[in-house]
Amino acid sequence: MTNTLAKKIPVTIISGFLGAGKTTLLNQILGSNTNTRIAVMVNDFGKINIDSKLIISQTQTTISLANGCVCCTVEGDLIVQLNALIRDPVAGPEHILIEASGISNPSKIASTIRYPQFRDRLYIDSIISILDADQFGRLEGDMANLASEQLDVADIIVINKIDLVSDAELAKLKNNWLYPNARVIETSFSKFPLPLLFGLEQTDSQKNLNDQENMFFDIKNTTPDTSPHSQLFDTWSWSCAAVLDASKLKQVLMTLPKEIYRAKGVCQLNVFPDNACSVHLVGNRVEVAPSVSWEEKTRKTELVFIGLSGSIDKKDLNERLNHCVHI
Repeated sequence: MTNTLAKKIPVTIISGFLGAGKTTLLNQILGSNTNTRIAVMVNDFGKINIDSKLIISQTQTTISLANGCVCCTVEGDLIVQLNALIRDPVAGPEHILIEASGISNPSKIASTIRYPQFRDRLYIDSIISILDADQFGRLEGDMANLASEQLDVADIIVINKIDLVSDAELAKLKNNWLYPNARVIETSFSKFPLPLLFGLEQTDSQKNLNDQENMFFDIKNTTPDTSPHSQLFDTWSWSCAAVLDASKLKQVLMTLPKEIYRAKGVCQLNVFPDNACSVHLVGNRVEVAPSVSWEEKTRKTELVFIGLSGSIDKKDLNERLNHCVHI
């Protein structure tokens, strides 16, 4: 059995109530050099002010940028637009970002990505919800219910504009709105670490994330962030030549500290002896699926973890992973 999961296009869904900072984040993505062909689908492109020096061509609904990004409005059927984006497997996007409307539930977009017709071409990399620390707690009625739905489906929650609230107000917001084990990033100006947004493909598993260029997007410019925020994340890798027990590995991943946001890699598992398996943890969601045949690569498990600085107990995690070896 051969699966083309490794060739699927990852899709990141960015949600958040009106004014939370989604547009600021997208602006910074579009102005940064990610070395990735990104298609960004937004609800109202007029809200995004793109630097004219980046634009190489423009139509009514699409803008092509010099850094390889393609941006388009979500007009009409999302399915039609997704099919158009993935039509060319060679020149098409390597990553798709979809901005959900501030008054929509991102679970509907997620359901579309999971349609059978996209099974071999797309997969949900992460669902990120941004909330405004200053305004979120003031929502009432239907708006509060909608905002809560956006948080419920999020893999990672970004509490933005923390510079506008006190520590006590921030603690109250988290206590009133968030689940105890929610993966949360606290920030201002929609600053966000690139490896969390685009997964772990671009990180060097042997390097600390402090050394990564453009680790954070900056609202003022696209130079690397040297503020204390850039010291907050670490990465750690683990490898093993033995076959692992899938159920034991999944249990380890599901019980990681909430400060570990992502894990990703290729594993040798007992349930799929003939195939390498893609393993993906983001937030509280763990996905394991067969990928290419082992005939196409060396049989070896390689996993990379990313979390807050100090959150990865390397000795403990190494022992727990070693206990996953299939006997």
